[in-house]
Amino acid sequence: MEIKRKLPLIGFEKAILLLFLLLTPCTSYSKEKKPKQEKLSTLLKNAKTALKNQSGQDAARNALLGALNRPELNNQKRANICYTAALLEESLNAVENQKAYLKQPYDTAKFFNKLRDMYGQLRLCDSLDFIPDAKGKVNAKFQKKTQALRIKHRRNIFGGGRFFLSKQKYAEAYPFFDLYCTYKGEEEKDTLLHQSAFWATLSAFMVENYTGTIKHADGAIPYYDSETSAILHEYKVRSYAKLSNDTAWVAELKEGVNKFPEHDYFFVQLADWYHGQRNFEEERQLADKVIASTGGKAIHFYAKSKSYLSEENYDACIACADSAIARQDDFVDAYYNKGISYLNMAVISNEMSCKDVKNPQYAIDKQKTQELYRKARPSMEMVRRLQPESQDRWAPALYRIYLNLNLGDEFVEIDRLLNIKPK
Repeated sequence: MEIKRKLPLIGFEKAILLLFLLLTPCTSYSKEKKPKQEKLSTLLKNAKTALKNQSGQDAARNALLGALNRPELNNQKRANICYTAALLEESLNAVENQKAYLKQPYDTAKFFNKLRDMYGQLRLCDSLDFIPDAKGKVNAKFQKKTQALRIKHRRNIFGGGRFFLSKQKYAEAYPFFDLYCTYKGEEEKDTLLHQSAFWATLSAFMVENYTGTIKHADGAIPYYDSETSAILHEYKVRSYAKLSNDTAWVAELKEGVNKFPEHDYFFVQLADWYHGQRNFEEERQLADKVIASTGGKAIHFYAKSKSYLSEENYDACIACADSAIARQDDFVDAYYNKGISYLNMAVISNEMSCKDVKNPQYAIDKQKTQELYRKARPSMEMVRRLQPESQDRWAPALYRIYLNLNLGDEFVEIDRLLNIKPK
């Protein structure tokens, strides 16, 4: 009998058909067997052999960690896996250490990184070891062992951070300092702790790890001089800003002003925030508080001047601008506030002046207005001198001043500047 085939069988189909024919006498399909899973006891035995021979540690560690999430294991067995993995990491560190002792080529980064990995396994061991059992009891079996191993290498953890820090590898340095600061016992209080917090803060900030910066800043700030502590606190404030945590940002700015009134960053940022919120009274109260504490800098009086200008209190603005200029004679923004205040007062004076040329009051009002323009002139010309590139800031103001004071040559020059089209 002839068998008709509509389509030729592709290779895979042929293989399946052949397999089917060979297995026809069987009553069911054969299932592919999975590789036999090694017992945990075997894996631990292999790890001990690797530790004894100081070879094969990587493979033994990887095999152990591969068994970590087996569902049949309890937390104590998982803790044992982590502790043994830590011993394997220590052994790999010892290999590099021995090379250094024998003056053979060795990998310094690997030496330290193995200790970092060891600490990571010890920390995981502790976290598993302290999980309560079904009865809610904690039966920590590895605590003394992990503590002994941790203390043994603690100085080298700090040294690892300094090693990477010296190479400006801040991302690699941070985990060491973080471990030194956070994975410790209460009895392990030492002089390197605040130094480690300092370097952790710096390293984190340099790689835009803002959470890490905030985490360690307070561990360092109380132990350094005012200038250094202020910079660390500034890193903390900047980190909250980057994380868009406005509430914490404002709170830390206030604390910065209180603790470090000489460090202008906190005052400037907080004053600007008050100004943006149109809380001008609070802005001035802040300035007065810092002035009372420090004697006052130009920036403090400028902030008051700026707040008064926004409230159109021009006399008060000018007085505060003068105080700022007296402390810093090239403070361009203070000159601008003073000049623009006089100019605005001149405009208002002109609008309110008598318009009847035959009325004696006309001459009085005109003279008053002219005097205000004259007072505005030196300040705006100083702005021009200090910021010649910022033409949009001073040219329109000087144009109006020169026009109203009938200063022909000066007016012509400003008019020419304003009418030159940019290329």
